[in-house]
Amino acid sequence: MKFISKLDFPQKSIFGFKILSSLQSTVSCYILLFIGKNLNLLFGSSKINIIAGSSFNIILNSSVVILIINLIIRRKQIKKIYFLFLNFALFIYLPIAFYEIFRYAKTLLFFFFKYTNQNNILAYLEGVRIL
Repeated sequence: MKFISKLDFPQKSIFGFKILSSLQSTVSCYILLFIGKNLNLLFGSSKINIIAGSSFNIILNSSVVILIINLIIRRKQIKKIYFLFLNFALFIYLPIAFYEIFRYAKTLLFFFFKYTNQNNILAYLEGVRIL
């Protein structure tokens, strides 16, 4: 752990915004999870809804993973007992988030390969233009 504390992490993002603190990352994670899980109920079962829902869930869970990594990096900003109390549920959710990213990426790939013409994909990859 001494190695991680010696690293000099940037204080601004690549877009120039200030990086969130540990507490702000925690609150953002919980808000994203609450809103995201409630919005999942609105996606239907048609092809376009499954693709949109899978994309939404990949972005949602990727954002949650990034926020959890950020709150771990900035953990010294709050006391250890508060840090563990606030983030215990997020630490439990972390492997679930990785599993959901994998599951929904697999669903997107399935729809990409099932509902596209493989001949057009192969011709495109070979550099042949099909009209």
